[in-house]
Amino acid sequence: MEKIQELTGLTPATISKYGLIFAVAFVMFGVGASYITMLVGVAYPTFQSFLALESDGADDDKQWLTYWVCFGVFNIIDQFAGFILVWIPFYYFIKLIFLVALFHPQTRGAEKMYTWYILPIMEKYEK
Repeated sequence: MEKIQELTGLTPATISKYGLIFAVAFVMFGVGASYITMLVGVAYPTFQSFLALESDGADDDKQWLTYWVCFGVFNIIDQFAGFILVWIPFYYFIKLIFLVALFHPQTRGAEKMYTWYILPIMEKYEK
């Protein structure tokens, strides 16, 4: 990142924003959409999970563990229904937005998905 910053003269935040814009544009036009969505859904959360493991608090550990549970459930559904879902227009764009909403700190979508959908189903079959 430092070399790119030196070459362009842009801040890391600006470089990240441009990278995100290009990634979204590629997904919208179908260029490497499955790879980009998987990269966004795995690479950033993996890095954040590593940082959470090394931190002192338990809140971020719970957030990222909840994300991985939701991601796993979503991937199972995606694998079995993916051949139907890919016919939905802008499916990978919708998938990208969904994955970002799951891990974004402002939405905390994974916690909501877990509390509202996954936990009640698990409690039902746990008994």
